[in-house]
Order: sequence, then structure tokens, then C-alpha cells
Amino acid sequence: MSTNKQIQITREGLETLKKELYELQEVKRPKVVERLSNARTQGDLAENSDYHNAKDELDFLDGRISELEEVLQNSVI
Repeated sequence: MSTNKQIQITREGLETLKKELYELQEVKRPKVVERLSNARTQGDLAENSDYHNAKDELDFLDGRISELEEVLQNSVI
């Protein structure tokens, strides 16, 4: 979804997005990956709601991380 369109942003807005990206990559995503790994060891994945919830959450986080990376890459203060 790379648009290469410049996105005007304030310095404060840029810092807010950088902090969110860091939080998602370094704190939230590793926890969800661990939860997903633990859920996999619990047996039948078809009936494991924790596995499916963790998988959905990981998909959401990865999407948001990609979105933030693109915004930051195309940001102009």
C-alpha cells in the first residue's frame, strides 16, 4: 500500500507516532507472540479461542505497525 505521498505532520505528532510504534513493536507484539505460542501448545487449535484471539490480535498489530512505518517514512515536518 505504498503511496509515496508526503504526509505533513507536527514534530509532536511525529514523536507520538514513534512512541506508539515502539510500544507496539517492543512491548505488545512480543507479548502476543508469546501468548500465541502458549496457546499452540494447548492442543486442538480449532477449538482454542485464546489461539484465535491472539492470532487476530497479532494480525491487527502487524497491520498497525506497517501503517505507522509507512506514515513515518513519508512524514514531512
